[in-house]
Amino acid sequence: MGRHHPGEGQVDGRVLVIEDHDGNRSLLKQRFGAEGLEVAEATDGETGLHAAVRAIPQAIMLSTSLPGLSGLDVVRRLRKLNRTKHIYIMLLGDEDNRNERLEGLEAGASDFAVHPIDPDLIMLRVRNAIRRANLENSTDPVTGMPTGRSVQEQMMQLLRSPDGDWALLRLRILNLTPFREVHGFMAGDDLLRGAARIMAEALGRDDVEDDYLGYGGHDDFLVITSRDRANGLISEVVGHFEEEVGSHYGFLDRQQGFIEFEGKQYPLASLRTRIVVPGDGPFYDIRSLSEALAG
Repeated sequence: MGRHHPGEGQVDGRVLVIEDHDGNRSLLKQRFGAEGLEVAEATDGETGLHAAVRAIPQAIMLSTSLPGLSGLDVVRRLRKLNRTKHIYIMLLGDEDNRNERLEGLEAGASDFAVHPIDPDLIMLRVRNAIRRANLENSTDPVTGMPTGRSVQEQMMQLLRSPDGDWALLRLRILNLTPFREVHGFMAGDDLLRGAARIMAEALGRDDVEDDYLGYGGHDDFLVITSRDRANGLISEVVGHFEEEVGSHYGFLDRQQGFIEFEGKQYPLASLRTRIVVPGDGPFYDIRSLSEALAG
């Protein structure tokens, strides 16, 4: 899946449309697609909730009137989950139902749009929200994962829990720099997004509210989970990464097991992992915690 390079006024990103009305869903999908955004769809609340947890989109369009789990309940669930509470959520509802709008915003929705929907207006709001998050360094524009201040806040919470049952995981993609030099930055971004998806899907298999997934920059992902989940989670992520990474390389690269750049041979991309738990401390500040992660 190649990365779309936006023209003037366009923006990269992933959006999720949770809407049971076929016409509205189609209108939004077409408008977002024309903007260069990657679009996922769901037609009921439960399916949409699972899609959000596993894909971690940058924005979600969510109907208030869904079969099964309601739109308001989906908002509440997403705001409780540590790894989805940062996502921009726009509710789509009835213009005449003021109480619905108030309840939606109270539940944690970022915005509200009314029927009949205006795809252009919704697109502008979503584009501005994604750009604002990127400019504020709260989400990474390639992976869509929280970064910067969000990562620091999560690490500060760990420091305030020196005897907690937490594990901090660092997963770094090795040899991504020579891959970018040989295959291009678009291909590098695709590989980075693929790794983010694998990690989000692994975390999304269990309904654990406190798990966290962020992007630390420099091809590093950070995961916070419980100590008893850490090793199994790493095994699952590394296994899926090894299964999929070959699809980003050409046939010859896969056959020989390396790429050549400036006269040197570099192995195919892989994951280096590190686990830090409270017993590895004491940790006095973010720097000491980061140094422990670096190993």
